[in-house]
Amino acid sequence: MKLRFIITLLLLAVFGSATQARDITAQRTQKAIDRFVDDSLMRHASVGVIVTDLKSGKMLGGRNINLACITASTMKTVTSSAALELLGADFTFNTPVYLDGEIHGSTLRGNLVIVGRGDPTLGSVYFKDNLDIVHEVVEALNRQGITTIEGKVIVDNSLYRYPAYNGDWCADDLAWDYGMGLHALNYCDNRMKLVFTGKGDGTAENAHFEPDVPGVQIINRMRPSNEDNVGVLLEYANPAIILTGTAADTTYVFNVSNPTPGALLVDSLSRTLSKSGIRIANKQFSPSDRRWLLMTHKSPILTDIIASLLERSDNMFTEGLLKAIAVNSGREPTEAQGVEVIDSLFTSRGVDASGKFQYDGSGLARNNKAPVKFFADMLTYMSDRRFGSHQLRLVDLMTRIGINAKIGTQVPYSSISGMIASKSGSMRDVQCYVGYFPADEPQYAWAVLVNNWHGSRPNLKEMIDRLLLGIFAP
Repeated sequence: MKLRFIITLLLLAVFGSATQARDITAQRTQKAIDRFVDDSLMRHASVGVIVTDLKSGKMLGGRNINLACITASTMKTVTSSAALELLGADFTFNTPVYLDGEIHGSTLRGNLVIVGRGDPTLGSVYFKDNLDIVHEVVEALNRQGITTIEGKVIVDNSLYRYPAYNGDWCADDLAWDYGMGLHALNYCDNRMKLVFTGKGDGTAENAHFEPDVPGVQIINRMRPSNEDNVGVLLEYANPAIILTGTAADTTYVFNVSNPTPGALLVDSLSRTLSKSGIRIANKQFSPSDRRWLLMTHKSPILTDIIASLLERSDNMFTEGLLKAIAVNSGREPTEAQGVEVIDSLFTSRGVDASGKFQYDGSGLARNNKAPVKFFADMLTYMSDRRFGSHQLRLVDLMTRIGINAKIGTQVPYSSISGMIASKSGSMRDVQCYVGYFPADEPQYAWAVLVNNWHGSRPNLKEMIDRLLLGIFAP
């Protein structure tokens, strides 16, 4: 991830030298905004647009700046900013592993206990350079000379409440790989592949998960048909992934939510221990008063986590930050408590959060709303805040349109390609963006929130591209 920052900064230097930021006039800015908002496609839309001069703090142009709109994933900038302020750039999630029982020679007469502390990155494919907890545990046991565990491998998932998902999320989202819940113990991004071959008679042949997750069922509720219209639902209580709709005669591969990541970690660790010559007897042992810290797994640092979640718009990672904010503030680890801390933070910094209605960290809840004025004020406050040994700003962790992000097809081929920092947010009937310009040394904050427009999403994105070109291009 540190290499990613270096490459990004070099790219920004190249793009920035090609087109330096110019003074943007209020007249031209407002004209571009009016043209966008007054388009016939926005006739029934809830739309807010704002551009703010960071140096003066004044608005250069805007429409409906106090209208609270559904934010989608632009809410991730709010949670990420609060995490930088409250947790610090070098914050890491720590996952302790204990030997619970008595050690006799090379034998542990008790259990190996992994205590979940909310790390969303444990075993993540997005941090392959980070140490794998499974191999860390094996190496730590080898250093202790332990060759037999008479008890079990146990996951302590008690830090966070059941269920793992947010109650304001839509049920249709929970089974997919963007709607996975946040557990105290997360593993392998809390996702798995669901593979099966559909048949016109409604059957699902050779249905299985990759990797196999012990205890999770696949329940088929598909109807007979040759129409390709498969849906999936998540049932936490079983737990199970339920197939719905209809399937064509083909093989399906879906990335779905894993409702029991702790079970996957226990299975993975148990298999690896066995291959390494460490025997697990799986006898029943009650918790003892003799618990020894074997090792502690550390996550990547916060700035790396934020850069990853902003680029990929990872909901589960962001929920991890929200609950960490609550925990590290001495609060109960709930979404509501985390949001209260965030609101108090920004209010104390002079940012009016009264128009922000936040119910999760990621923006997946459709009742999350905020006005563009809030985003402009928050981005203004964060614009010159630097964190950690690398003195990174929020803008340094955001994507760049034309480098690792795009909206429409026009900005990437324009003179300002690579100069606009952004975070997008989208869901049904929602398309939003917030960011900075220019990305290397921001002079302006901007936000565009659109709900319920007429026409296609690609057409709207082209309109937003034209809006940004009309404001920022020379």
